[in-house]
Amino acid sequence: MARAPRGFTLIELLVGTVVTAIILTAVAATFAGVQGTFQTESRIKVAVEGLRTATDFIEQRLRMAGYGVDPRFAFDFNAAVLPSGAKANYSIVYDKGIPTSITDDLAFRYRDPAWMRRGNYASGIQLQTGTTFGMSFLAGQRFIVSCQGGRDYLVVKATGTVSKDASSAAGFTVDTALSSVASDASCLSKTGDSMPYVLLLHEVRIRIVDMGGRPFLVAFQGLDSVDPAQAIPLAADVESFQVAYLMNRPSPSSPNAGVAAVDSSSSVANWVLGDVGSADTDRFPDAAAQAPLYSTPYDDATRYNRHPANIRAVRVSISVRSTGPESSKRRAFGRVDLEDSGESAVADGYYRTNLTTTVRVPNLLSRSAFNPPVGGDDPAGNVWGG
Repeated sequence: MARAPRGFTLIELLVGTVVTAIILTAVAATFAGVQGTFQTESRIKVAVEGLRTATDFIEQRLRMAGYGVDPRFAFDFNAAVLPSGAKANYSIVYDKGIPTSITDDLAFRYRDPAWMRRGNYASGIQLQTGTTFGMSFLAGQRFIVSCQGGRDYLVVKATGTVSKDASSAAGFTVDTALSSVASDASCLSKTGDSMPYVLLLHEVRIRIVDMGGRPFLVAFQGLDSVDPAQAIPLAADVESFQVAYLMNRPSPSSPNAGVAAVDSSSSVANWVLGDVGSADTDRFPDAAAQAPLYSTPYDDATRYNRHPANIRAVRVSISVRSTGPESSKRRAFGRVDLEDSGESAVADGYYRTNLTTTVRVPNLLSRSAFNPPVGGDDPAGNVWGG
C-alpha cells in the first residue's frame, strides 16, 4: 500500500521563500549594477564623443590661422562685443544648480585657400568678365581685394547678401584696421593683366555660450557678434574652455637670449600666456605691443615680445561633463583647474573628461609675403603665403 506524499512544513516553506528572495535580490542587485555601469559608460561616451568632435574642428581650423593674412591680424583680441569685455575666464551662471562654466575666447582669421577670383574695387566688387561669386554670402562676410604683389590690399565687409550668380556686388564697408591701403588706391581699380585678386577671408570665434540652460562650445563665423542664435554648436555640456598662447622664444644662441619672458609678472615666468599662474595682465598677447613686420630681421627684439604676431602655437584645454549628475550626488570625476581658470573641484556627481591639445600656427612666421595666392605676375610675390 503506497504512502501519501508528505507536504512541506511551514519551516521548509519559509526557508525556501528566504532562499528564493536572496537569489532574486542578488540577481536584481547584479542587474542594477550592470545598468548603472552602462549608464555611467554612456555618460562618459557621450562626453568623449562631443569632446572629439569639438577638438577635431578646432585643430583643423586653428592650424589655418594666419594663412593669407597679415600675421599682425591673424588673432583678434578685441573684446568689445564680448560679455563684460572678458577675453579670459568669463563665468556663465545657470539656474537649477547647474555648475558654472568658465570660458576663454579664441578668435582668429585665415584666407580661404580654395576660393579666389580676379576683380577690382571701386564702390563695390566687380569680378572679371564671365566670372561669378559661385556661392552665396551673408552680410558680414569679409573679402580681401589684393593688388598684384600683395603689398597693397583692402579688406571689405558685405553689408548685405551676395548672390552666388552675381558678377558684381555693392554695399561694402572698408575695414581700415585690416587694410594696408585706402579704398581709393589706384591699384584696386586696375583691369586686364593688372587686375587685383578677390579673396575670401574667414573669421572664427570659439567660446562657451548658454543655449537653453546648457553650456555649449560653439563657433561663430564672424567676429562681430556672440549671439547664440548665430552660433554653430560643437559640443554640449562643455564646462571649461581654456586657451594658452605659446609665444616665440629666442634660442640660447640668439642675441636676445637674455630678454625677459613675456609673462614676467606671473608666478612662474615663462613664454606661455594664459597658463597656470598667469597674472591678469599675462593671460593673452598684447596687440598694442610693437609689431614685427615682414621686413623685420628674425633676431630683432620685436619678434620676442607679446604681440599676437609672435604666437607660435595655441594650447587648448576643454572639459566636458555628463548631461546630469548621479542621483546619489557622489563624487564621479572631480572638476580640475585647467590652465589659469581657478576652478574648484566639488563632489557633485557629474562625470567629467578633459582634453588638452597644442596646435602649431606656422603661418605666422612671416617668412614671405602672404598675398597674392599665385605667383608668376610678380617675381617678388609669394606663392602660398605664410
